[in-house]
Amino acid sequence: MVTLAKQIEDYLKALLAASKNSSIEISRNDLAQIFMCVPSQINYVLETRFNSDVGYLVETKRGGGGYIRIVKLGLE
Repeated sequence: MVTLAKQIEDYLKALLAASKNSSIEISRNDLAQIFMCVPSQINYVLETRFNSDVGYLVETKRGGGGYIRIVKLGLE
């Protein structure tokens, strides 16, 4: 059985793969609505699966107009 964290990770990686510049920007709340989860679940995925150790730069802004920006660094 695939975990929710894995589903979110796969979704974000698919968006990155489809991106022309190896980066995406998405609303944390929109992402939470897509997966019917709390925003803290999104934070968990970002912290554990999209960090600099595995080749990603993550920038976030919280609040009403908040976003998540993920950039694949191409270190692989």
